[in-house]
Amino acid sequence: MIALSADVGGTFTDLVIADGRTGATYAEKVLSTPGSSDAICNGIERLARRAGVAASDIDSFVHGFTIATNAWLTRSGARVALAVTAGFRDVLEIGTQRRPQTYSLTQQRLAPLVPRSRVIEVDERTDSAGQVVRALSAADAARAADAIAAVEPEAVAVCLLFSHLDDTHERLLLEALRKRLPDVPVYLSSVINPQIEEYPRANTTVTAAYVGPAVDQYIGKLERALPKIGVRAPILMMRSDGGVSTVRAARDNPASMLLSGPAGGVIAGQGISRELAVPELITFDMGGTSADFSLLSDGQSRMANERLLKGEVLRIASLDIQTISAGGGSIGWVDLGGAIRVGPTSAGSVPGPACYGLGGEHPTLTDAALITGLLNADEYLNGEMQLDLAAARRAIDAHVAQPLGVPIEEAAFGMLTMANVQMAQAIRGLSVERGYDVRNFALLSFGGAGSIFAPFLARDLGMSEVLIPLRPGVLSAEGLLLSDIRYALQKSFHGPLEAVAPEALREAYKALRQRAEEAFARDEVAPADRDMRPLADLRFQGQMHELTVEMPAAVLEDWWSAADVFELFRARHEREFGFADAASPAEIVNVRIEAVGRVRRPQAQQDTRRDDHDDSHPGAPPRTRDIYLGPQTGWVRSRVMARSQLREGDTIPGPLVVNQPDTTVFVLPQQSLRVAPGGILRIRDREVAQ
Repeated sequence: MIALSADVGGTFTDLVIADGRTGATYAEKVLSTPGSSDAICNGIERLARRAGVAASDIDSFVHGFTIATNAWLTRSGARVALAVTAGFRDVLEIGTQRRPQTYSLTQQRLAPLVPRSRVIEVDERTDSAGQVVRALSAADAARAADAIAAVEPEAVAVCLLFSHLDDTHERLLLEALRKRLPDVPVYLSSVINPQIEEYPRANTTVTAAYVGPAVDQYIGKLERALPKIGVRAPILMMRSDGGVSTVRAARDNPASMLLSGPAGGVIAGQGISRELAVPELITFDMGGTSADFSLLSDGQSRMANERLLKGEVLRIASLDIQTISAGGGSIGWVDLGGAIRVGPTSAGSVPGPACYGLGGEHPTLTDAALITGLLNADEYLNGEMQLDLAAARRAIDAHVAQPLGVPIEEAAFGMLTMANVQMAQAIRGLSVERGYDVRNFALLSFGGAGSIFAPFLARDLGMSEVLIPLRPGVLSAEGLLLSDIRYALQKSFHGPLEAVAPEALREAYKALRQRAEEAFARDEVAPADRDMRPLADLRFQGQMHELTVEMPAAVLEDWWSAADVFELFRARHEREFGFADAASPAEIVNVRIEAVGRVRRPQAQQDTRRDDHDDSHPGAPPRTRDIYLGPQTGWVRSRVMARSQLREGDTIPGPLVVNQPDTTVFVLPQQSLRVAPGGILRIRDREVAQ
């Protein structure tokens, strides 16, 4: 079996081929072509030639992309019309009182994705018990469809009151819209997010409609382009929850693609966690503009059913990934109080850091790493890109060193230190603030910039070790090959825990299970490859937020114990928030099923690296360079090696710099590096390592 993955980013598209016949894997990076499949097709042709395979021999293709994310962030999605129950036209305008900066008097909310002029009221009403108060007639549905057509939408979102309890009216309006607007996609809240709370359900459904046409157009381009280069393998798309979906499922609910960008790296982290028997792991993906973190406990990533993005509530099942504005292009500056700050503004790839020589004048973390010696002007990207040290020094001198009255090297190290402080706080937020002891966790670093900062973070937080995979720059693409087909299904089921009727609960889970089985049948997933995991959203009575708790598998059959389920919830609540009142009654809000369809994948054992510009070899004379580690330590002499010089079992003390095509690794003086099986680098304090 031959499997292909492609992870499209803003600057580069990463591709990986795993050849199950030989056990080899091959990787390639090409410049991205936003909104086009050209980069993928060019990359596939180049990579297939290197791997010695024909495009027609590829058996599966897994694809991760940021089309939906970019459309949402840049507000460049479709022209959407929203249908709501009469009297609820302002649901998006009112929103909630949740906001990123609670006490700010000047912050402004983003404008709703659908302006009030394109929100159409429908003459119908269902109450909170799911009973019809005012029926929607066929004539009223047709009039609503006419009103929607009049605003000339490219997509339609329908969110009628309490449709998560009874979707009859939404289905009736769907029929009318299909007759009136046969070529316009329609998204129902009872399908996208069948859950209580009107605003989050409406906003999530609108989001699906907003990004849907862009996702559909991109998939269409891909489906037309791939056969032209000989690829006829089925396409699987990466989802926000770390699973993959067929193109049909991606079109049905494009909102599930919205936060899929960093998911591949977390899935790869789960594989490394199992491979090295390191169950407690925090993933750290640092690129040019941001750093993404996720916590794995007992080898499993955490899930989030709701996210607050730029002040907007989105009900999207996703891996629990925290993102901060700290990347290689993040700009350093001095605030009014005379303190160094880093970010959130980034130089991006154009004009980029000052040292790129493309017109950038502001100091970035890449410039700071160059000045302190962590990067070398002649060895960046294995020598493919020459950096301008003088330009980096000018930028940091003008914007940081002179305002503070300190030497340039000290200002540069101060920028790196502030970035580390921000990232350390993000890690504490994922671990310590949620009841986990960060000292028990390893830090898995990947992305182009992470391997420089990870040893500092592990030292400052007292983490057990740093893990650096063989190819950090394409780890997310490798993670795509480890993903399975996934469906996150839910159904409203509201009531006191003690009053739950076991028969009604079983029927609710049975309905979800049937939906999952039907979806797997359409996807041609064999029954033996299907897994169902029951979950439930629980909360103490009077609370406004829920915790998702994994239920015993027996609940799908004939088991029920309110006391046992309460104890599962109480323990989870105490670990999450530090307290739980055992005397307070709890209630169930939703039932869920996480359905996984296992995907066949090749067993790749041999890693084939591309070191086209690396002429180092095990017998090459050792090289050194000076690294600045702050005013207290000063400059230290560090050994410099190429990744290709390292062999399994090698143990090398720091300070050490390891160069490779997609990243630079740094080992602090008090740390040592060991090469583990599979080429993974393990960095620990020397005392711990001994």
